[in-house]
Amino acid sequence: MICYKEQMLPIEKVFRDPVHNYIHVQHQVILDLINAKEFQRLRRVKQLGTSSFTFHGAEHTRFAHSLGVYEIARRICDIFVRNYSVEKIGPGGWDDSERLVTLCAALLHDLGHGPFSHTFEHIFHTDHEAVTVEII
Repeated sequence: MICYKEQMLPIEKVFRDPVHNYIHVQHQVILDLINAKEFQRLRRVKQLGTSSFTFHGAEHTRFAHSLGVYEIARRICDIFVRNYSVEKIGPGGWDDSERLVTLCAALLHDLGHGPFSHTFEHIFHTDHEAVTVEII
């Protein structure tokens, strides 16, 4: 029996993205995290704060940003496997067993953000990183 963290999707899930073109999800745990209500709420949290009041096209969300960070981390992991793996360069090289924790960290890094988060953090003395840890 395959443990949960090693479960791969039977068919890769692909998100279309205006910045990264395609975002590829292969792990069941990543898709489950994306589908979690705590992550889905990021669709309603603006990445660019009040910028959309000045620039009408500034509609990027924390959801889209977090998916993009995940995709960049996934691509970096692929490059590390190809060029810097333990098998290629020996001790000190990339150990791909760390891929899933890297991808989860990239995906969830902004989970604790609220509306106008950085602005409100200064006013209300909160910390989105601490809130992220509480949510996780």
